[in-house]
Amino acid sequence: MAFRVIQVSDTHLSTVHRQFAENVAAVGRHIAASGADLVINTGDLTMNGAGDPADLALAADWHRDLGIDWRAVPGNHDVGDLLSIRADQPIGAARLAAYRAAIGDDRWSLDIDGWRLIGLDAMLFGSGDPEEEAQYRWFDEATETTAKIALFLHKPLFIDEVSEGARGYWTVKPEPRARLLAALQGADLGLVASGHLHVSRIRAVDGVAHVWGPSAAFVCGAIQEELGGARSVGVIEHRFTADAVESRFVRPRAVEDSLLDPVHDEIYPPSAKPVG
Repeated sequence: MAFRVIQVSDTHLSTVHRQFAENVAAVGRHIAASGADLVINTGDLTMNGAGDPADLALAADWHRDLGIDWRAVPGNHDVGDLLSIRADQPIGAARLAAYRAAIGDDRWSLDIDGWRLIGLDAMLFGSGDPEEEAQYRWFDEATETTAKIALFLHKPLFIDEVSEGARGYWTVKPEPRARLLAALQGADLGLVASGHLHVSRIRAVDGVAHVWGPSAAFVCGAIQEELGGARSVGVIEHRFTADAVESRFVRPRAVEDSLLDPVHDEIYPPSAKPVG
C-alpha cells in the first residue's frame, strides 16, 4: 500500500498581495480532494512572513483548512536568510520563534513504512546562527536509521552536480552541502525534495531522486536565470512504498502560469530585490 505525499511549495500566501491568490486557492482545492496521506510545504509558505506575522497566521490557516495532516519547512520569505539578497530580513531568534509559534517546528522527522521523512531549515545553513549547529547535531541523530531517508528542504542542494561550486541565491552553499552529505554517509538516501526555484524537475543523481517542487503561486520569467526544469505552477505527488518512491508533477485544474515579472516591483521594493 503506497503512502501518498503531496509536496506543495512557494505558496507565497499574503494578507496584502493577492495577485496569485486564485492559483493558490485552486491548488488548495486539488490537495483537499486528493486523498493524500500527508502534505509537505517545502518553504516560502508566505510572501512576507519574515516581516509580518499575519502572513504566517494566514499560511497556518490555509494548511489546516486542507483537512490533511501536514508539515512544512521554512523558506527565506518565512524566516529570513543571512545569505539572501533581502538584507533587511536576516534570520534570527525572533523570526524563528514567530515561525515556530504559527507553523510548528522548522526541523522534524516522521517515520512511515520503510522510510524516515526529514525536514530541515535550509535558511540556517551557512548563517552562523547558534541554531545552525543545533540543527546539525539533530540531523546527525535523525540520520541514524536503517530506514530509507527522504529529505525535504527549501533550497536544492545543487543545480547540476553534487560537486559544483556556489550558485549564489539559488542553492545550499558548498560547505554546508558537504556537511549534510557527510552526515548521510552510510545512510540509505532515496529522495531530496526542495522548492525555492519555482521550477519543476525530477532527476536521479547517483541513484538518488532530486525533485524540485514548482510554486503553487507563480513562475518567473526573464528576471530569473535559466536553471533547467519546467516553469509551471503545480505540485509534486510522491508515492512511497516500503523500498521505493515514485514522484510526478501534477498541474491542478484552473491554475495559470502567472508571471511574477510584471508585479515584481509592486510586491518587492527595488531596494530589497528578492526573487522567487
